[in-house]
Amino acid sequence: MTLGEMEARLTRLEDIEAIEQLGNSYAYFVDAGNWQGMVSLFTEDCFYDSGLGKYEGKDGVTKFFRDDLPPVFSFSAHMVHNPTIKVNGNQATAQWYSHVPVSHNPTKQALWILAQYNAECVKLGGEWKFKTFISKILYATPFDEGWVKTQMCL
Repeated sequence: MTLGEMEARLTRLEDIEAIEQLGNSYAYFVDAGNWQGMVSLFTEDCFYDSGLGKYEGKDGVTKFFRDDLPPVFSFSAHMVHNPTIKVNGNQATAQWYSHVPVSHNPTKQALWILAQYNAECVKLGGEWKFKTFISKILYATPFDEGWVKTQMCL
């Protein structure tokens, strides 16, 4: 293996790790209610589909995390796992699963949510950002019932 091949391989591995950390930051910021931190993870012209609504640009992402989400969930603890990340230069695709216990304000219930996150990421100024982020909710079920009895309650 040449020095150039090793450098390319190292860069690819560093990019994969940075994108995995981007997903982890998403989870921590949403759980902390840190909408400023959350918005910093996205490009100016991003598209975000929360599974509860669709938003465009940083203004849309700000609206969702600052205004629309807090009345729905007063507690969440995102557990992201199974990352699949494919890097192609300064672009990448990423996918995670996320299990999330939440306190659902409208129904005053504890819920389990399972979502699949699909993202397109870009590297801007040496930093990875979400260009598109789509959350596909696979189930949202009351804690005491489980997804077999009630798959979707949102």
